[in-house]
This record gives sequence, structure tokens and C-alpha cells, in this order.
Amino acid sequence: MKKIKLLFAVLAAVAGTSGAIASNLPSSSSADVLHNWINWDDELVLVNATQTQAQTLCSGTFGICLRAQDNTTIYTVGDFTF
Repeated sequence: MKKIKLLFAVLAAVAGTSGAIASNLPSSSSADVLHNWINWDDELVLVNATQTQAQTLCSGTFGICLRAQDNTTIYTVGDFTF
């Protein structure tokens, strides 16, 4: 019985350690991912550009300029600087 408890304790320690290591790995932000960028009329404006690069084309303060074609929750904003 003690061997089984020891085995489960070791497995729990390994699982906890691997979870902690996995949560500390660097992840790529959405600003580093390449997207195709479209305007609000669904016209393709940029191909394979990061959010930072797409932001440079956005001028003025009228709000959202471009959005990513594959994920429309990623967009550029006119008066926002990175």
C-alpha cells in the first residue's frame, strides 16, 4: 500500500512540475503572427503582414481601419499606437 501511495505522490509531483514548466513557456503574441488584412468592405489590402505592420497603414482617428481575414477580432485602430 505504501508503494502505491509513493507512486501516486511521484506522479503528482511530475504532473505538477510539467504543468508549471508548460505554463511558463513563451507564447507568440497576436502582433507577431502573419495575417491577410482586409478592410470593412472585405477587400484584401495586405498579405502576410503582422498587426504592427498593418497598423502603419492605418491613418486618421476614425476608429478601426483593417482587420485580419482569418480572425476578425484582430484589428488595427486609427488613433492607437503600438
